Amino acid sequence: MSERRIDYLPEDIREKLIHDPRVAEQDLRVDVTEHRVMLGGNVATPQLRETITDVARELLPGYEIVNETSVVPARWRGARSVIRIAAVGDLHYGAGSHDILRPSLQHLPDRADLLLLAGDLTRCGGTEEVRVLADDLRGLPIPMVAVLGNHDYHGDREDEVRRVLEGVGVTVLEGEAVALDIDGARIGIAGTKGFGGGFRGAHASDFGEPEMKAFVSHTKMLSDRLEQVLTDLEADLRIALLHYSPIETTLEGERLEIYPFLGSYLLAQAVDNAGADLILHGHAHHGTEKGRTPAGIPVRNVAQPVIRHAYNVYTLDARRDLMPAAAGGIS
Repeated sequence: MSERRIDYLPEDIREKLIHDPRVAEQDLRVDVTEHRVMLGGNVATPQLRETITDVARELLPGYEIVNETSVVPARWRGARSVIRIAAVGDLHYGAGSHDILRPSLQHLPDRADLLLLAGDLTRCGGTEEVRVLADDLRGLPIPMVAVLGNHDYHGDREDEVRRVLEGVGVTVLEGEAVALDIDGARIGIAGTKGFGGGFRGAHASDFGEPEMKAFVSHTKMLSDRLEQVLTDLEADLRIALLHYSPIETTLEGERLEIYPFLGSYLLAQAVDNAGADLILHGHAHHGTEKGRTPAGIPVRNVAQPVIRHAYNVYTLDARRDLMPAAAGGIS
């Protein structure tokens, strides 16, 4: 092959790729050496990335094809390159909690694009308790999404707790999802309180007494619902917002005897089956911040006693890479 042919080959191959009906992708780069073709740029889906490799092999059967394209959804092409997610759980607001969080929220709109609350927002689920939190959140000019925790259910007034939060603009999820358009990207959040049951090799089963069957069945029902709403959620980035933990790793530091009451492997299984980019939870005050599901999805325990700040900010970029957290507010 002549040097002149090599000089002209990159643009020639690029034109054939972007005009191939199986590809039709404009944002491609092609670099060619004597034995290798390097593909770069952005593509809309993982499937398209594989197709481009196959088509390039057809066009150049004697070359090694190295595909280094990044999967960036089309709607992100003109959007800001990162989404900043502020998150905290286990605030345990009560009558004396006035203005505990508000000073730290004053600068939140400059630091984050949305605020996610991972349950246990009150001490005992009283409406007077949640009204104190609602006063601190009132007027915050970014989207707010929450799930409730076991403390929020304790007073059997969870419907009232939800209404108070919704009254100041918080979207409260239980087996539901919401999609938010943020600066050109669609961010989907699927939320559930979750429940206990334990983890592989040491988990409860729905066998025996009715009380045990009911315990495990509740976790299964919530996990199944989470999987379904995540599966149906159309978004560029998808986040699972929980209270109970889906994995053991973020419980490390808690006593092993109480693991079955802190979370369930069924929650991780649900998210792994449906797919997500990030899981946030609380509940484990003595746990660890970071972990991953068996499928590799990042998990973050954002219980305030763990992160030791008013909130942490987690940044996802257009490649769905999770950047190190930045602490926000005061301890």
